[in-house]
Amino acid sequence: MFRPDRGTVFIVVFVGALLSLSPQRAAAVEQPLEGDWTRFSLTGQAYGIAEWGASSVLESENFWEDSRYDPGKAFDGDPATAWVEGAPGPGIGETIVAAFVEYPEALGFINGFARNQNLFSRNHRVKILNVQLYLGVNVDGFATEVVTYYDALPVGTSSPLHLADSRMAQRLLLPISPMQATQAMNEFRNSKAVQELSFPQAVMMGISPGMEVPLRFRYILRLEIAEVFRGTSWEDTCIAEIWPDYGQIAYVDVDANMRLLLLGTPDGRQIPGYADFPSVLTILAQSEDAAWVIVIKEPAYPGSGRVSSEYAVIHSPTGRDMTSAVFADLAAAVTVTGPPGAGLLPYDFVEDAGELFVLYDNLETGESGRTRVPAVYPDP
Repeated sequence: MFRPDRGTVFIVVFVGALLSLSPQRAAAVEQPLEGDWTRFSLTGQAYGIAEWGASSVLESENFWEDSRYDPGKAFDGDPATAWVEGAPGPGIGETIVAAFVEYPEALGFINGFARNQNLFSRNHRVKILNVQLYLGVNVDGFATEVVTYYDALPVGTSSPLHLADSRMAQRLLLPISPMQATQAMNEFRNSKAVQELSFPQAVMMGISPGMEVPLRFRYILRLEIAEVFRGTSWEDTCIAEIWPDYGQIAYVDVDANMRLLLLGTPDGRQIPGYADFPSVLTILAQSEDAAWVIVIKEPAYPGSGRVSSEYAVIHSPTGRDMTSAVFADLAAAVTVTGPPGAGLLPYDFVEDAGELFVLYDNLETGESGRTRVPAVYPDP
C-alpha cells in the first residue's frame, strides 16, 4: 500500500502554508485553489468527531500559538469560554469553520461571551451568520503537527442564519437537510476528481491514479459573521459554544472501546456522539425516545487506590452533558462538595403527563426523588 512520506509532506505543506498567509492573517482558515476548490486549514479536533479553525483569533497572530480565545473554546462544552475573532472592528466577514464526520440536522449555539451578563453586553454578539456547506477530502499525511488540510468543494450557496441576542442555547436549523448532504457526499466520493486522485492535494503529492491511499472525508460548515449585535465597550465579536445537533435518534449504543456513544438515526446512519476518552462508558438507562441517556463513567486507566464512578445525564442528539442543569435546583439541598448533582445518583427516566423526569437517589439521606429534565434550548 502506498504511504506518503510524512516528513516530506510536513515540510512541503508547512512551508507552503506559511508562504500563503500574510503576517496579519496567519490564522487564515481557507485558501482558494484552482476552479471551485478551497483548502481549509483546521487547527483543532475533539476525539475525531469535530474539527475546527478560524480566520482570526484575538491575542494570536499565529495558528500554533495558544490564545485564551482560540476557536477550540467554541467547541469545549464550556459556555464560560469563547472564540473571539481578532480582526479590527466588529469582525464582519470573519469566519469560524466546523467539520464533522456526519452531517447534523442543526447547530446548537450559545452567542457572545456568555460567562456573565456583563461580558455578554460589553462584547459584540452575532446577529446573522452566513453558512456554506463544503465537502472536504484529506489525504492521510497531508498535515503538519498543528494543522490538517482538507480540499473541498461547495454545495449550494451561502444561506443566512438569524440568531437571538441571548445567552441561552439556541438551535439553528441548517438549510441543507441530512438527506441532501449525504447524497451530495456520496456523489463527491464517487466523483472523477476523487476516484482518479486528481484533486489538488493528490496532485501536489504526485499520487497517480490507481494508487491505494487512505482518504478522510468531512462535512465542512463555513460560518461567516454577517451582522452583529453591538456591545457597549469592545469591538470584538464572540461565540461561546457551537455543537452539532443530529435531531431525532432511533437508538443509542456504545462503541467497541466503550469510549463513545453511537447514535443510530431513523435513516440508518450511525453517528459518533458524546465522548469521554479518559473514561469507560456504560449506558445505565435511556428515555423511550432515545433522546436522553444516563451513563456511568469509570476511569479507563485507573491508578492505585479506590476507583470512583461518575454518573452523567446526556442529551444524545447534541452530546451535551446536562447533569449540572438537571440537578441545578437541587444542589443547595446536598452538602457534598462538587458540581451540581454531586451526591445525587440518577438511575432512570419516567414520563408523567407528557413531561420527562430523571429518577435519582440522594446518597446523603438515602431518599429517592425525581426532577424534571430541563430544556436544552430554553426560550430566549
